[in-house]
This record gives sequence, structure tokens and C-alpha cells, in this order.
Amino acid sequence: MPIGYELIKEGSLVGFSYRFGETEINGKFPQYDADITIDFENPSNSHVSVVLNTASAKAGFIFATQALRSKRVLDAAQYPNINFVSSAVHADGQAIAIKGMITVRGITKPLTLHAQLLRAPGTKPSERDDLRMRITGKINRHDFGASGFPNDVGDMLDIKIDVQIKRK
Repeated sequence: MPIGYELIKEGSLVGFSYRFGETEINGKFPQYDADITIDFENPSNSHVSVVLNTASAKAGFIFATQALRSKRVLDAAQYPNINFVSSAVHADGQAIAIKGMITVRGITKPLTLHAQLLRAPGTKPSERDDLRMRITGKINRHDFGASGFPNDVGDMLDIKIDVQIKRK
């Protein structure tokens, strides 16, 4: 039976990393929302949708944050959200693949994310009320027209999401 979950934002992080010259920089989206439904018996019935507020994006330091929100990258004024909607969820043991479509700057492309569901240490394997979800993936920013500052910023963004979820 599918179970609906809500995000617990305290202690959660929706982030990313990118190359700035030779340095890896971490960024985050402090304002986000998600709709998560998990079917533990039949993972293909699970669903995830996420909305990230681009105007809240932070890129590690003030000048990078301004550049990230600018027309040359996310164009937060024109495109206030990044959206991801799952189309298929596959589980193989602990490994979970979430396939779906991501929309950045009005451009929609397929994306596969990799997830793990974790329980608090000491809890029973049947615990499904309070969980942690770790999600990773990669996107090429140029696929979405976010190509500003190509001499300074790397092409690939590593998605790093670590959220607490609680049964509704």
C-alpha cells in the first residue's frame, strides 16, 4: 500500500556541487517542496515530484549566487522554479532508481536519480514512519541553456539531496 510522506526541512538539504576553476563548490536550494509517495511492496507505484525555487538558490559565495540566479544561468526572474516529476521507480535491494523529467529554464529532459532510504539506527526494519532519503544524480547545465560563464564554471552539476521524511 502506498504511503504519503512530508518533508521535514529542519535537518534536510537540497544541494548540488559544481567546479569553479579547480575548486569544487557546494550550493543549495533553501526553498523547495516535494510530494513523495512510497510503496514498499511494489516500488513501481511510488512517485516523487519536486519543486525548487530558483530565486532562493545559493552557489557557495555571493558573486557565484548572483551569477547563478542571473539570465546567463538559471534566469530566476523568467523561470522561478525547477521541476522534477518521476515517471518510474525501480528498486533492486537497497538501490533505487527514480526516472523522470526535469524542467530547467523551460527545457524538459529525462533524468535518472539514484536514491537510498535509511532508517534511524536502532529502529526495526519495518519502521516506515520516519525515514531519511538520500538522492544523487548529475545534469549537464548546457542541456538546459544555463551556459553562462563557461570559462569559470564546469559543465556538470552533481545533485546531492539528503532529506528527512515523515509519514503523513
